[in-house]
Amino acid sequence: MQPLVLARLPDRLEAKHPRIIEDLLSIAKDGHIEALKAMIEMLDDFYQNGRDSRYVEKFTGYPIWELKTTSRGGTKGGARVYFFFADTNEAVLVNAEVKSGNSPSQAKIKEVL
Repeated sequence: MQPLVLARLPDRLEAKHPRIIEDLLSIAKDGHIEALKAMIEMLDDFYQNGRDSRYVEKFTGYPIWELKTTSRGGTKGGARVYFFFADTNEAVLVNAEVKSGNSPSQAKIKEVL
């Protein structure tokens, strides 16, 4: 089992929810239900299998990792969850997005960094 931690942004420590929960709620509100289901499936697999999860991919040149489906486009192909590994080997889940194309949101990446 992979230890998971939900990040709070330093400038928003008193926010009602951790950042990733805000993103998931927004994704649901925007009607991206298939992408949300894909994220939940990826998170479950990651929790169960850790770094051996089939969804885990490392960003080249950054201490950032992502969970992403093998689907290309479609209703769940743009589902992404961004995280990093702490020194304790805990995975710190930071944020998530549904996007088209292969480039992550620069704002999301800045939050993770």
